Amino acid sequence: MSTGRTRWCLAGLACAWMLQPRAAPAADPAGPAFVERFRAAAAQPDPAALADITALPFLYEGRRIGRDGFMRDAAPALFTPSVRRCLQRAAAQREGDRLVLWCSPYGFHLGPLHGQWRLIEFVADVD
Repeated sequence: MSTGRTRWCLAGLACAWMLQPRAAPAADPAGPAFVERFRAAAAQPDPAALADITALPFLYEGRRIGRDGFMRDAAPALFTPSVRRCLQRAAAQREGDRLVLWCSPYGFHLGPLHGQWRLIEFVADVD
């Protein structure tokens, strides 16, 4: 027979369990190594180096583009000389299972995709 006190106790235990701090997801050890690979590719003026480590097709200007479009359109527009310099020193910030590098006006999201780390997407931080 369930009493009000029993229901209250079980509800309290459930609430206590739900409110316990949870461990953050373990950091993927491949992430920091990929950041260095990304920095090296970004330092080069060759868009192919970036295309090699990018999740394709890549969403750019509202459309999905393949390797050729990425090299022709996205890489030169996103990876300007000032952004390339910034990426060499930008701190990688954890965001879920991804790492984000912020170089105004963009944030570059790096993360695991099908077992390999890639440049997954970018966000524009415009005022």
